[in-house]
Amino acid sequence: MKKYLTSFLLFFFILPNFGITQNDFAIEVEYEINKIYPPLYIGKAELKEVQTLLDLNRHYKASWIREYIEVEVVTVQDGKLRKAVGGNERFTQQQKDLMLSADVHEDIVVNVQYIPENTLKHNDAKDLSFAVSISPEKVAAFPGGEVELLRYLKEQAIDKIPDGTFKGYALTAVQFTVDEEGRIIDAQTYWPTEDEAVDKLLLETICNMPNWKPAEYANGLKVKQDLALTVGNMESCVVNMINIGKGPSSN
Repeated sequence: MKKYLTSFLLFFFILPNFGITQNDFAIEVEYEINKIYPPLYIGKAELKEVQTLLDLNRHYKASWIREYIEVEVVTVQDGKLRKAVGGNERFTQQQKDLMLSADVHEDIVVNVQYIPENTLKHNDAKDLSFAVSISPEKVAAFPGGEVELLRYLKEQAIDKIPDGTFKGYALTAVQFTVDEEGRIIDAQTYWPTEDEAVDKLLLETICNMPNWKPAEYANGLKVKQDLALTVGNMESCVVNMINIGKGPSSN
């Protein structure tokens, strides 16, 4: 089953939210590295508590539904496709068991067939589908932890940025991936600054990082994880395109 991936919007958190402010700058410049989450995600501990469609998908709109025809849950277990069908917004025990036994690196897909709530004379059945990723219990980690990561960023990049580079609500981001072996791959800049040298500095700082400890599920499976370095004013309007909320519980 193909993973449900995010392409442009950055949904992220890594380790407990960490960042630092450079008080020596003419304008305070914040910098953080956070995990990028897919549009819909859930932790294994939270998955155990799921009872309804809204529990699984916080954006689900039950008010759109007049009548349910079928609710299908599709997962992959031991590499094989599994399905279970229910009749309303509450998952059956079979559906809940199916989600809990799914391969953690594969998405849980839900297909809803329903009669919409509207005033049309001919109210035809509609289909709605969404996919939810299961987050790994261990996020990718920089060698030496948070303190060493902040020190590395400060020494290699932040201290070298000219005063006044980030004015007003300016913000830049470097997105990258830590692969299954902890290597940094696919680094790219979003919202570049007006100084190409600064953009190059930040990008090179990310690309030259030592190998990380990769993200890992409780069963020992190591997986890729997308991250982003943000530098500038976190009150910038572009932050609205980024999910900076805390991630799911891993208990």
